[in-house]
Amino acid sequence: MRITIPEYFMGRPVNGAIERVFANQNSNTEQPTSTTPTPANILHPEKYIILEGRTHGNYTYQDLLVSMEKSHLEETWDNCYEALQQEEQFMLSIREFVDFINLLKSGRAFDGNGRTINTKTLTQILNEIIEVRNPWRSEMLGNKFKDVNGVLHIEHNHRFVNGQLQSLNTEPLEQYLMQDKTPGISLDHWLSNANSQGLPIPNTNNGDLYYWHPRDNSVARFGSDSGWAGLNCVGGPGDSCPALGVRGARKK
Repeated sequence: MRITIPEYFMGRPVNGAIERVFANQNSNTEQPTSTTPTPANILHPEKYIILEGRTHGNYTYQDLLVSMEKSHLEETWDNCYEALQQEEQFMLSIREFVDFINLLKSGRAFDGNGRTINTKTLTQILNEIIEVRNPWRSEMLGNKFKDVNGVLHIEHNHRFVNGQLQSLNTEPLEQYLMQDKTPGISLDHWLSNANSQGLPIPNTNNGDLYYWHPRDNSVARFGSDSGWAGLNCVGGPGDSCPALGVRGARKK
């Protein structure tokens, strides 16, 4: 009995079908279907929030994954940076932190798997950061301030090089609010009008948010307690306590 192989099947040519199958298999193994990290290259992506990259003046960053939880409690600023670098993570800059808070306040965000995060979860994370209540909570931010020839500069993008923590980017501070307000400045006005480095602008509206302006050799952090919440730019890099930690971030 002779079997005749048709030239077409379901409208597609039969000739070369096997070759096309193998070609598709090779293509699927070489080309990822998504740029979102998976459990193969990041542990628990569902515990991270996607912060889309933005440009603010001269400051640009790419898409990030920001941890929902703090870590490295009771460690100094330098030690946190060293630990995070070993984990391929880093601290959020003040500018990135502002964008992260705005994202939480929007009520719409996605986890590291690309799934929508429950609004209740976003509110809980936001309240853990900014709500005025006990206990005291505080988190380090990735900027340090340094006087250079009488001009205050902001450092960011730190890395350990030959055992020493170094800033890869240092630039003069833009116009910012140069006085402490205790209280206070408006949280919403700051979040909506921060300069490209994340600091409150000079004419920031008054409000309840405490603010300590940058000084030489200080680092940034944000904290909340039963009596206040505020941006603190006078922290000592050697400070540590059980309530002070860091919210690790990594490139998406």
